[in-house]
Amino acid sequence: MNSKKIIISVIAFIFVFAILVFAQAKIDLSKIPDGTYLGDYKATYKTREGDYQARVTVAKGKLTRIVLTKSAHKSGPARSKEAFDKMIADNNIYADGITGATWSALVEDALTKLTPVK
Repeated sequence: MNSKKIIISVIAFIFVFAILVFAQAKIDLSKIPDGTYLGDYKATYKTREGDYQARVTVAKGKLTRIVLTKSAHKSGPARSKEAFDKMIADNNIYADGITGATWSALVEDALTKLTPVK
């Protein structure tokens, strides 16, 4: 394969990847009905593998409370609190500075499925 074909292939791959990443729908909190919803996430990475669960409360288009109710790792409650507090303060589940996909995935699951907490 010559270098021109390699460059074109790499550019095409990057273009397709960018479309897939940026085409994902973001949660619009203003469209979420008031309520408390249950989110689940199964982490598959070695150091934090297992099931996580959270309750997410939305009122008038704002995140008002997020509580971790199940954690596969003993450091989960402390680590999640910082992330959840940041999400609530920014009213954004994709808030900058949140490390680890688990916390955003939990909240996103709750607000996508809208499974009410009983």
